[in-house]
Amino acid sequence: MDRKKVFVALCMALCMSFFMSFVMTAANAGFVPHFLNIWLRSWLIGFLAALPLVFVLPPCIQKLAVKLKI
Repeated sequence: MDRKKVFVALCMALCMSFFMSFVMTAANAGFVPHFLNIWLRSWLIGFLAALPLVFVLPPCIQKLAVKLKI
């Protein structure tokens, strides 16, 4: 895997987990006094979950798109 793909995958995992964890933490907990701590913990968990997915899912989705002739 080339360095550009790794960089793009890392950035995607970072950005998506960052914004999604913020939205979901705000929706579920609200802006409580310890919001920042709750959000950063949620972000770390989300990032660790997203990281392997950004490497595994794209080839699978590309194969599916070819099969579906999209």
